[in-house]
Amino acid sequence: WLNSLCLASEVKGLERPFYFRVTETQDRGTLHFHSLIGGVGDIRRLLFKDFWELNGFARVEAYDPELGANYYVGKYLTKDAGDIRFSHNLRQHLTQLETRVTIGDDDGKA
Repeated sequence: WLNSLCLASEVKGLERPFYFRVTETQDRGTLHFHSLIGGVGDIRRLLFKDFWELNGFARVEAYDPELGANYYVGKYLTKDAGDIRFSHNLRQHLTQLETRVTIGDDDGKA
């Protein structure tokens, strides 16, 4: 799934997407994933769902910056169960965002 998404990004001329992902095992023993993915530009949101549904089912929501990342992933950071993973390039994107907010004007734009 992620490889398909990365290929779609490459075709669009985008950098490799970055992500946060939690894998949980449900009571019935099946794996369940929660993720927040960035750097996907204008790739059609439902393409993510199409890729995933080749192997299961998915609900894909557009990110709302007014809610912030904590709205989407905060509860998974405090749970005991689950495997938390970050993409190798997440730090690079967070550092870029922090720099833009720090040196930008009040709305965070440089």
